[in-house]
Amino acid sequence: MTDPVKSPYDRHPFDPNDHSHDNENSNPGNTTSPHLNVAWERHISFNTPPKEITEDASGMPGAPPGSEPDAEDFSINLQRVGTQVDSMLGVSRELVTEYETLRAKVLGSESTVFGQNTHARAQTYQGYTTFDSGYSDQPSGWVAPAKDFAAKMNPAQEKTLQSIGAALELVGEYIALVNHSGQIYAQADRSSYFPDPPPKGVTG
Repeated sequence: MTDPVKSPYDRHPFDPNDHSHDNENSNPGNTTSPHLNVAWERHISFNTPPKEITEDASGMPGAPPGSEPDAEDFSINLQRVGTQVDSMLGVSRELVTEYETLRAKVLGSESTVFGQNTHARAQTYQGYTTFDSGYSDQPSGWVAPAKDFAAKMNPAQEKTLQSIGAALELVGEYIALVNHSGQIYAQADRSSYFPDPPPKGVTG
């Protein structure tokens, strides 16, 4: 083997002979990355009554009914909200497709991507006085350091995939909450009515 080429960009290259950090962060914890898909083709109609949500986005119980302060006057364009929700669904669908492609590529190449199965072709001669020759495959000298590197890098890559998947799941939860808000406003509008006039009529 030749001496490694020093990169001007990597100030701390991987050294398979350096075991001083073997016990540091040796357990990355759970690295399972989620399978993701976008459940909605389009947003659920605001004419659909909203379902009850018992917890807010932080996981804490929501405020009990009737304890919220009175809201000030406001207006909302539900058509625009629906258009924006559909737009977010389209973008998230593209992101999920890219994530799933990356996830399949990373998890499908972990055992080979760093050269763990590298083979070298060695020339062998069948006799001393003939020109008969052949080739034999054998593991190269890079196999051992590649496996050592993979043992550290694969969990890091899996943890990164998990973080990306978790972020996309939060995006999905946000979209669902926006749509739920639209349903609530629409339900409030359908339930709104003027009170009955006083029995003696209206004067003024």
